[in-house]
Amino acid sequence: MKITSVEVICLQNKLSSSMVISRGGFQVRNHTLVKVTTDEGITGLGEGIGNAKLVAAILNAQMCNQVIGLDPFNIEFIRSKLIDSEVYFERKGSAICAASAIEMACWDIKGKKLGVPVYQLLGGRYQDRLKAYASDIYWEEDPIKMAKNAERIVDAGFKVVKAHIGYKSPAEDLIRVKRIREAIGENIGLMIDLNGGYSAFDACHAARLWETYNLTWLEEPINPNHLDALKDLRSKISIPIAAGENEFRIFGFKDLFENKAVDIAMPDIGRVGGLQETKNICVLADAYGIQVSPHNFSSGVLLAATLHLMASTPNTTLLEVDTSKNAVYQELLVEPLEFNDGYFTVPEGPGLGVEISPEILKKYQVTSF
Repeated sequence: MKITSVEVICLQNKLSSSMVISRGGFQVRNHTLVKVTTDEGITGLGEGIGNAKLVAAILNAQMCNQVIGLDPFNIEFIRSKLIDSEVYFERKGSAICAASAIEMACWDIKGKKLGVPVYQLLGGRYQDRLKAYASDIYWEEDPIKMAKNAERIVDAGFKVVKAHIGYKSPAEDLIRVKRIREAIGENIGLMIDLNGGYSAFDACHAARLWETYNLTWLEEPINPNHLDALKDLRSKISIPIAAGENEFRIFGFKDLFENKAVDIAMPDIGRVGGLQETKNICVLADAYGIQVSPHNFSSGVLLAATLHLMASTPNTTLLEVDTSKNAVYQELLVEPLEFNDGYFTVPEGPGLGVEISPEILKKYQVTSF
């Protein structure tokens, strides 16, 4: 089997609800997908996560052509060619995200050709149900609105929720943590995502102000470049730290683990280098006794890849789910996901279980970002 073409597909959806985070917010959701086609007519979908415009540009300018004529079964060779074959190594950033998309699509093709779900190719099924959390509470001026949104999510069956705050100071945002906890009760898990918006000083202050509200974790509390400060912060606070959505490849996570900077690792399959790279990170994390909760906040293609990775990996926990309806999400899944009592059932179809229909293209496709 040979790859005959790679098409970059740009999807865009306008927001139907507020999505304000500590460092601002956005008005639309953009998704950069690739459709890899083979000479046997089998196609695969993948997604690169990050700056959608840059990822699409890198794919169109170079990476798509680099894999024409290659066998999509030879995933390690393709990974090496896309990431490590140039004179100047691309260690981080949009080039790795672009390579992640093509790598992901190759797994989809391989699963379809062999007639098995991708999790079977990643080690087989370890778990068939994944406990999920809803990542759909965003900063608002009125804390009561945030609390009501949290209630809505819990009423839908989720046992864990995540709120994005930090737009104001730790003391000013204390009321938002308080109101959300009061609304959902003590038995529902609550994470706080600061999206890298606080200084180390403010993050430490926030953790001490908010620790009485029984937080599951504090996510991306500071700028991801400040590894020493993150390590120092973890040593000073009692709330577990989750981070890694802005880290790349196994080498970046090795630095996080060796510096004892995180309690929960959060690689993003569409950013970190693909499914195999994420699997390798999970194995390394296990050697350090660290659990992995993959970052999963984009289209249904990333959602599907994350489901298969977690289904096959023992030390993964808590599937991130976007319930905002602002993304091109479950429309991309071949079969609707089953959700019951806070858990999603892992799909059994071949490949990743995703497809892109003419209807989806008509509704969301744009020529460029």
